[in-house]
Amino acid sequence: MTELEKMLKDTLTRMEQEFLQSLTAQGKTLEAQQRALTAHSQGLRQLQEQMNQFSADSQALTQRLEGLAGLYKSLEPLLSRLSGILSGK
Repeated sequence: MTELEKMLKDTLTRMEQEFLQSLTAQGKTLEAQQRALTAHSQGLRQLQEQMNQFSADSQALTQRLEGLAGLYKSLEPLLSRLSGILSGK
């Protein structure tokens, strides 16, 4: 093998090794990014579930408050009369 052939072979071998190292590093980076995206996706899913629960709780509380407001309105005339009776004593 001539000196030029040896030099070319060494250069190509080194380039191949560098390329494989680069591919390996990129693969590891890609795997890490995939794990991070998966974790973020799970976090977002949990937040969405919490938001749905908060929304359902808020609707239930709104209905309860509306019921209490209606009850107060229906009792208000009686409370006024009772107050008048009590103050008349």
